[in-house]
Order: sequence, then C-alpha cells, then structure tokens
Amino acid sequence: GKIVIQKAGAEQEPQESKAVKFGWIKGVLVRCLLNIWGVMLFLRLSWVAAQSGIIHGTIILLLASVVTIVTTMSMSAICTNGEVKGGGTYYMISRSLGPEFGGSIGIIFSLANAVAVAMYTVGFAETVRDHLGQYGKMIFDGGLNDIRLISSLTVIVLLAIVYIGTEWEAQTQVFLLFILLTAMTDFMIGAFLPPTDSQISRGYIASLIWENMFPAYRNESFFSVFSVYFPAATGILAGANISGDLKDPSYSIPLGTFLAIIITTISYVGFHFMVAANVVRDANGVVELVHHPGVKDVVQAIRNCSLSPDEICHYGSMNNFQIIELMSWFGPIIYAGIYAATLSSALASMVSAPKVFQALCNDKLFPGIEYFGKGFGVNNEPRRGYILTFLIGLGCCLMGELNMIAPIISNFFLAAYTLINFSCFHASWSKSPGFRPSFKYYNLWIALCGSFLCLGVMFMTGWIPALLTFIIVFALHVWVQRRATGKDFFFRCCC
Repeated sequence: GKIVIQKAGAEQEPQESKAVKFGWIKGVLVRCLLNIWGVMLFLRLSWVAAQSGIIHGTIILLLASVVTIVTTMSMSAICTNGEVKGGGTYYMISRSLGPEFGGSIGIIFSLANAVAVAMYTVGFAETVRDHLGQYGKMIFDGGLNDIRLISSLTVIVLLAIVYIGTEWEAQTQVFLLFILLTAMTDFMIGAFLPPTDSQISRGYIASLIWENMFPAYRNESFFSVFSVYFPAATGILAGANISGDLKDPSYSIPLGTFLAIIITTISYVGFHFMVAANVVRDANGVVELVHHPGVKDVVQAIRNCSLSPDEICHYGSMNNFQIIELMSWFGPIIYAGIYAATLSSALASMVSAPKVFQALCNDKLFPGIEYFGKGFGVNNEPRRGYILTFLIGLGCCLMGELNMIAPIISNFFLAAYTLINFSCFHASWSKSPGFRPSFKYYNLWIALCGSFLCLGVMFMTGWIPALLTFIIVFALHVWVQRRATGKDFFFRCCC
C-alpha cells in the first residue's frame, strides 16, 4: 500500500532531449488567450449584459478578474519555487501541500477540464444550429438533438487532432488565434457603424446606456449569472497545465498568464459595455416597424412582443445569443470567430485534462489508474488519457445545454483556485525552508484572502454542489492520507 513516486522522466531521458518545447508566447500566452476568449465572449457576454446591466455586469467581470489575478500570483510563487515538471496545477499543489491535497484536487481539476471540452463543443454546436436556422435548415428538430449530434461529432474530430500530437495542436492554436482576432476586429468596426433596419428590428439600437445601466434578472441572480460567466476566466491555467512541455516554466507561466489576464479583461469589459449600451433586452424582429408611418416610437414598437408573428420576442440580448454577430460589420467573420474560439478552447481542454491526470497516475496515489499514465512518443503523449477525456466530454455533450454545464465547471475550478491560494499561504506561513520562490510579487495574506474569496463565491453560486465538491475532496484526501504519510511522499519526491 505504499505510494511510489517515480522520478519524472527517469525512464525517458533519451526521448526528452527530442521532445518539442514551447516558449512563453506559444506555450502560455496564446493558450491562455484562446481559452479565455472562448465560448463566453461570443455567446454569453451579451446575455450577462442583459441580465446584469452595465453596473452589475462590470462587477461580475472584474470579480472574476480579481479571482484570477490573486490565483495567478499564488501560482507564480509556487511554480518559481524550483523545477516545475509535467502535471501543471496538480504538480504544484501536491509538492506544496502534499499528496492528500494534490491528489484530490488533481482528480477534480482533470474532471473539470474534461467537462469543459463538452462546454466548448456544445457552444460550437449551438452556433452551427443557429447558423443553419438562418437558412431554414435543421438536422432533427432544430433544438437540443441537433446540438447533441453536432457536439458529439466535433468531440470525435478533436480527439483525432490531439492524437496527432501537441506540436500539431499548437500550430492549430496559432491559426485559430488569427481568426479570433479578425472576428473581434470585425465586431468593433460594426459597433461604430450605424445599424441597418434589420439590425434595429432585432434590437440593435444605439444610445441605451442609461436604460441598460441596471440589472433586470429573469429567473437569475448576480451569482447565478457569475457562475455561467466564470468559465471564461478559467483559461488562466491553460499554460500551466502543459508545464512539462514548456522550455522554462518558471519564467513562461507568470509572464504569459498575467499578460493574458490584462489583455482579456480589457477586451471583455469593452465588449460588455458596447453590447449593453446598444442592444435592447427584447425585440420582435419585425423590420416593417422601423419606418412604419403609424409608429411614433420605434424603440417601444420593436420591444412589443405582441407584434411578432407568434407574440414572442426571439431577439434582443435577453433572448438571442448571437448578439455579437448582430452588431458586427460582416456576420460570417463572427461565425468564423465563434468556431475558432470554441474549437481552440476545446482543444486546450482536451490536452490539459489528460496531461494533469497523467502526472496524477504516475504518482500512483489511487489504485487502478496507472493504466492512464503511460506516455507515447517523444512527447510522452497520454493517449489513453485522451480517450478517457473524450468519453467524459462525449457524455456531457448529451446534456446539450451550455447554461447547465457552465456552473458545474465554475464549481470545480473555484475549488482548484481555493487550493492553489491556500497552498501558497500554507507554504509561506509555515516558513518552510524549501519554499523560496523567485517570484516576489506575492503575499501570504493576499493568498489567504484569495482562498476565502474563491470559497465564498463557490458557495454563493451554489452551496449544494460546493458542499458536494468538498465532500469529494475530503474523501479523496482521507483516502490518500491513509495510504501514505506526507513525509514519505516528500522524501520520495525529492530523492
């Protein structure tokens, strides 16, 4: 029943010299940007603006940024405390707090990334369905079944891509980033152009700053909206998760991650303001009302849902998830951007989950999982882990609802962030002689506050799933603790 920690790469030293290694731009910055500029930017940011208004929406975005900045400070301190090997977040926590914490959060974090694959592919499938609907086309019913089929087929394609290797996947990421930036530029150009009659009928009406300043929650609350949005911020660990594939993790992870947070926070707040200031919450889509001689107030007429053919408003930021496309200069470019954002994030998650799980398997903390730790090829690819991630993602795709999957992911990632911050605080507070990070811009009390912040937000977004998560963490913690002592683990890690 002893835990055996293998020295990383002990059996693969000849191969590691040939392994492909990435710098801070391609390995961390690009991955973080693509993961953060994911499905939420194009498909749910307008919904956040509709539900929360400008003030609450901005607070939601900044709260997520505060959580990620504090967590990145803690992560940077831990990852500059010596050599960072493969396994990313799991490796950091297990070597700072011990296998009890590392093992439990490693399982949850791997699962979170596997479920994230489904979230991004469901977002992709939702857009494909809406795109087909514009031309009156559908596969089955134009609803959930279409999303389930498209997302399932997409996950199969993603599995084939990562099976080719991470170098090919990295080249794909750079290409997708170019498409994504083009789409974002297209939106910004469109936001400064006067709306057409068709756009007005679907809710794009300028000068609505005061009207959309305050929230108008419908079956939602501040924290429920936050739980749907927060997966956008979880991309900060995209670079750290492939720490074993980086040339210099201690340099690349802090630099690339902080720069990604700054860039994406500015872009999210800017996009949020542009949407909230220009789009009404409800619109009937009747173009004839825009210049109808009997209509004195076009805005009120467009808002009148009883004037639509089925007396239901299908447009406006509250009802239509394709608002970014509506406001853009050239819609097809936005669709390309959505496809790039969702597929790139799904690719990153498809790689991250097996990489973290592989490190966990190689430490043999839990019985029966070593099978998934075997690496293949010069890059030590966890192909069996890819299959496991594929199966989990495929199962979650059958849910078909993005707003159902997102809170699950938020819960898991907030738990991971809680442990990252606490591990930094614990290592610093205990004044361990082995904790001497070269990253000096951290503070143990900020790390502790960050841990409580993540924990508080986690329970505010849903206390039942939060409680279940910590029960699972505690159960796994006890399991590992009963199998080996922390002293034995650290002794074997260091030898």
